[in-house]
Amino acid sequence: MRKILLTALTLMTALATMADSFKTSGDGTTWTMTRLAQTKGTGVTCDGLTFTMTSDVEIAEGDAFAIESGITVMMGGGVRLTVSGLADFRATERVLFTAADELEQPYGIFMCNTERTTFQNIDFEYAGLRNFSYAGADITGCSFTRHNGISGTSALNLGTDGTSFTITECTFTECAKSAIGGAANNRNPVTITGCTFTANGTANINTPQINLTTAENIVIKDCRIYGAPEHTMVGGIVVSNLVGLTGTLNTLIEDCEIRNNRFGIATYCEQTATIKNNVIVSNKYEVNAMNGGSGINIYDPYITQTTTVTGNYIEDNLWGITVIGGRSVNIGKTGDPTADDYNPGLNVFLNNGNGGITYDLYNNSYNTVYAQGNYWKSVASQTQENIETVVFHKNDDPKLGEVIFMPALDDEPTAIGCIPTITT
Repeated sequence: MRKILLTALTLMTALATMADSFKTSGDGTTWTMTRLAQTKGTGVTCDGLTFTMTSDVEIAEGDAFAIESGITVMMGGGVRLTVSGLADFRATERVLFTAADELEQPYGIFMCNTERTTFQNIDFEYAGLRNFSYAGADITGCSFTRHNGISGTSALNLGTDGTSFTITECTFTECAKSAIGGAANNRNPVTITGCTFTANGTANINTPQINLTTAENIVIKDCRIYGAPEHTMVGGIVVSNLVGLTGTLNTLIEDCEIRNNRFGIATYCEQTATIKNNVIVSNKYEVNAMNGGSGINIYDPYITQTTTVTGNYIEDNLWGITVIGGRSVNIGKTGDPTADDYNPGLNVFLNNGNGGITYDLYNNSYNTVYAQGNYWKSVASQTQENIETVVFHKNDDPKLGEVIFMPALDDEPTAIGCIPTITT
């Protein structure tokens, strides 16, 4: 009995220790991990350049936090570093925030900061970065690996409505849920450039690798989004408007390479979207073709979305482009080069289909969709009769809208720099 009581007391003491937290006084002090390790009651210890955190630390408003270059921070289960004051996470040598061991699940860093923060050369392993601030952040040259998912539905959680972000040359690898995301009712202007996303969504739930809500400006450019075939619930990019947001809502997805996901790109509901010069290949790892597998999916039953699709290479998806609603979907409109809605097309379609049928373009809406000036590589020659076999529209179901796809290109376009030679 005595042994049982001692064991219970030991467990209660350990839980109490984990529940402890330390908050700075807000007197203008600049804190570092070294200073925290030298201060009693912080739960931070130091061994050379390695720091261990066993309880929560909050840098209070009025104080500041400055990262030291070249350090490693080992975080216990449920532990977070919250910054409510100023912060400087610009490291000249790489810094690692990670779990104390692989069984621990730390939260990572929570930002409640009062001014915009820069993160540079910071590696997050198991831990994440979550924003609760209106100040926003610029994140460059950072990595997020094997995020555990407990700090939110994404490794980098954008948080507060209206807060803007730039994310440049970062990598996101094998995170449990989305790599980047935010709440459905938060409009976060964000520019993501030069980033690589690999096999995120290891929990295999319906969380795409990039999961954004529409905002004044959403830009995803020059990124690589590589899925894992076993993640049959995980798509590539979603930009959605699921709660009826209105106003200026612009989306640009350009010069990206998107491969081996459940689907490639999906734009949901009201926004003005441009999808341009992307390589979208083999996004087909949906077990039921009725539930996904599109290279590009334009979904808007409320007829509020304006979408322009130009210069994309779309190959080996279950569906090439699917159109479900939309106010105006322009996949090529070549009649008047001076018109506001002129679009040269220049999309290339090859072998998108399922069930033994090629579906390069499926117009599952009542609208007329223009898709002129494109190259339908799935067919032997660019005649109306041949292209008709890979387009599903009014001619296949009288309840649907027409796709106007002639004139088509005589030859495959070669001037689009992002289109590589692809071996299938």
